[in-house]
Amino acid sequence: MKKRVKGTLLLFIAAVMLIVTTAGCAKGNDPVVEKEPASTNGPEATKENTQGESTYPISGGAKLKYWLPLAANTSANFKNLAETEFAKELQARTGVEIEFIHPAAGTENEQFNLMIASGNLPDIIWYNWAAYPGGPDKAISDGVIAKLNDLQSENAPNLSQYLQANPDIDRMVKTDNGSYYSLPFIRGDQKLLVSAGPVIRKDWLDDLGLEVPATMDEWHTMLTTFKEAKGADTPFSPYWNMQSVLSWGTFVGAYGITKGFYTDEGQVKYGPVEPGYKDFLTTMNQWFSEKLLDNNFATLDTKTVDANIMNGKSGATVASAGSGVAKWTTTMEDIDSNFQVVGAPYPVLNKGDQPQFGQYSLPFTGFGAAISANSKNKEVAVKVLDYLYSEEGMRLANFGVEDTSYTLEDGKAVFTDLILENPNKWPISQAMAQYTLSHDMGPFVQNPDIMQTMIPVQGEAVVTWSNTAAEKHFLPPVFVTEEQQGEMAKIMNEVTTYENEMLLKFIMGTESIDNFDKYVEQMKKMGIEKAIGMQQEALERYNNR
Repeated sequence: MKKRVKGTLLLFIAAVMLIVTTAGCAKGNDPVVEKEPASTNGPEATKENTQGESTYPISGGAKLKYWLPLAANTSANFKNLAETEFAKELQARTGVEIEFIHPAAGTENEQFNLMIASGNLPDIIWYNWAAYPGGPDKAISDGVIAKLNDLQSENAPNLSQYLQANPDIDRMVKTDNGSYYSLPFIRGDQKLLVSAGPVIRKDWLDDLGLEVPATMDEWHTMLTTFKEAKGADTPFSPYWNMQSVLSWGTFVGAYGITKGFYTDEGQVKYGPVEPGYKDFLTTMNQWFSEKLLDNNFATLDTKTVDANIMNGKSGATVASAGSGVAKWTTTMEDIDSNFQVVGAPYPVLNKGDQPQFGQYSLPFTGFGAAISANSKNKEVAVKVLDYLYSEEGMRLANFGVEDTSYTLEDGKAVFTDLILENPNKWPISQAMAQYTLSHDMGPFVQNPDIMQTMIPVQGEAVVTWSNTAAEKHFLPPVFVTEEQQGEMAKIMNEVTTYENEMLLKFIMGTESIDNFDKYVEQMKKMGIEKAIGMQQEALERYNNR
C-alpha cells in the first residue's frame, strides 16, 4: 500500500492551476508494457456515435498534422506523443494517421509565433487561444484558424451534444459573436476545480491543543504560538510566492477582495485598489515585523518551503493537494510517524462566515485544439478529435486502454497496477501519460474519477478548500475588443509592475502604509479605472452570448 500511495504524488501537481502546457527533457527510454493493448478491431472501433454522423474507423486515408507542446509527464519517457499507447490507440480506433509536432521545451511561445508568421500551419494546433493577440475572433479573421460552427455541428456530434447539455460551458467556449474556435479541454466536475489552499502542521496543533484556525485572529495566535512554543523560525512560508497566495485569495480574501479582476454583484472590481487591500497589507506588514511571515517570502522557492515544512522551520503554508499535502505526508511517513498536515479553510474575519475567495479554476481554461484555416482535412480533423468526447473516447483520454491501464468495476473505471504500481517505477503521472491525456490537458472532458488515487488527507483538504464562494466572484473568459487590446495591454503592464513593486514595499515596511492613498492615485493615473471599465463591457458582452 505504501508503494501505491507514494506513486500518487505527481498526479495533481498540474491541477493548480493548470493553466499552461509545459514540456520537459525527453529521456527516450523504451517503456515496458505488461499487456498488449486491447484489440482495436472490436465494437469500440466501429461503433457509430450517438447521432450517427461519424463512423470509426474513418475511411479515406487522410493524414493529419497536430502541433502541441509535449507535456512534461510525457517527455520524461517519450520523445513524441506518437510513441505512447494513447496515441497508437487513438489512431487505430479512428483510422487516421497523425503526425505529432512538438516545439522544443522552453520555446513553445516562440515557435508558435514563428509558425503563425510563416503561414505553414498543421491541421490541428493546441494553444490557449484566449491569449492570441486580439483573441480567438482575431485568429479567425487573420486566417489562422477556422470558425468551427458549421464544422462542429456537422462533424462533432459528441461535443455538440455535451455543449447543448451544459449551456454554461457552451457560453465559455465561444466568442462574444458566437464563434466556436477550438475543441476544448473541459474539467467535467466541480471536484476538479479546486486543488490548493492553506496547509498546517496538524501534529503541532494537536501538541499545542489548538484547533484548526478559521479567522485571521486565530491564524495570528497560531503562528505566534508556533514561533514561541515550537521554535519555528518562519511560522508561515508561502509555497510558491506571495502572488500565488494573493491570486488564490488567501488572507486577502478575508478583507472582501482578491488579487486582480473579480466580480461583485455583477460589477467588475480590481482588488489591489480597493480599501480592503490596505487592511490586508497592514496585517501582512504586522506578520512580517513579528517574523510570523517568512521574511524571505519574496525569494522563496518550493524546495526551501518543502524543507521548512518537513524539518520544523515552518508550521503553515499555502500549497496544492499533490505537490504539497501528498508529497509531505508520504515523504515523512518513514521519517517521522508523528508528522501530519491538514488542509485548513480559507480564513475570514468573523467566525462562521463563508470565505468569499479561494483557489478556483474555471471548467474551461482557454486551451483547445483549433483547426487551421488552410487545412485540407478540416472535417476529418474535427471527427478525429470528436471521438475523444464520445463515451469510449473519454474513457481512453481519462483512463487509457480497458483491461490494460484500467478495468471496469460496476461501470466505473479503476486504474490497474500498471498505473498504480508501475513496473518501470515511474511516478503515477508518468505512467498515466503512456495511456491517457488526463495527467495533463487535451481536447476531452476530464473525469473526476481520476482522483481515485488520492490519499485521504488530500481528499479531505480539497473538500475543506472547496467551501468558498469563489465561483460567483470569478471572472469568466471575457475578451476586450480588438480596438482595446493594445491599450489594455499597456495599462496592465504598467499597473502590474507597479503593483508588485509596492506590494513588497508595503509588506516589508520600506513604504509606509500611510502612503496607500497615493499608491491608489498612481494606479488610477496609469489607467486602472479605464481597464476596469473595459473588463465590465467585456463581462456584459459575455453575459449576452
